[in-house]
Amino acid sequence: MSSSSRPKSNIELLTEQHKYVQKARKARAEQIESIKFDDDARREWLSGFSKRKKAKVEEKRARAIERDKQAHKEERRHAREELKKKAAENVRNVRLAMGLPTGDDEEMASGDESSNEGPAVPLEDEYEDDDQIATVTITEDFDPSIPGPSTRKFGSPSSDEEGDEHRSGQLGDAEKTKKRKAVGLPDMPASSHRAQKKAKSILEQAKLEKKERQERAEKADKQSRGMETKAERKFGRAMEAKRRAKRAGIAMERDGRQRGTDKGKRKGNGAHNKPLRGRKRG
Repeated sequence: MSSSSRPKSNIELLTEQHKYVQKARKARAEQIESIKFDDDARREWLSGFSKRKKAKVEEKRARAIERDKQAHKEERRHAREELKKKAAENVRNVRLAMGLPTGDDEEMASGDESSNEGPAVPLEDEYEDDDQIATVTITEDFDPSIPGPSTRKFGSPSSDEEGDEHRSGQLGDAEKTKKRKAVGLPDMPASSHRAQKKAKSILEQAKLEKKERQERAEKADKQSRGMETKAERKFGRAMEAKRRAKRAGIAMERDGRQRGTDKGKRKGNGAHNKPLRGRKRG
């Protein structure tokens, strides 16, 4: 095998690579230093002072606008929180005035109900009369706070008393319903936590809408007043006076009179204009 076809060893490869590196270093050391100018970049830099200044101003303005937006959002968030607190306090006061349970009482009651919940217990209810007896078994869960049919015997002497109590309870429910309608609450039992939440949301939404309408009206009024100039206000007063005069003339013509009929009656030197003096009595 010839030496030319023999593969090079690592030492030979590294030596050859080192020679190339040394040659490149020598070429760079002997190279004459020079500075190359980019005419396009130089022209853009020399003619772009005003452009860069405007860009900085626009950037500062954009940052200021963003800060104002963030501050406005923060103010609106605080205002919404205050409105929610006031609305919740108003709802609580209304419910206290009506004698209804507040949100705290509802949470306590719901906690007691959740702690008292257990497995379903079958309940039996008996109905009997002179001929037959019927027994009804209830095996599903139920809410004891919801009024239901009570166990009693038909034909018993206590049926009339229970009927009177039922009628009095209905009258009390009717009075509570009237009170709820007077303040805008839905016609639902006070024991329903969902109904009370819905009533609170209705009151809060109504108050928020009313306040927003008032704010929009005040803002529109201020804008309309602020945009008018002195000449426009003067022109508006003149037009209003002209409209009033026109309406007055129409009203007088409708009543069978004309404006200015008394003008010029006393003018002139005619005999018919002179008053009668010293009239002799016969």
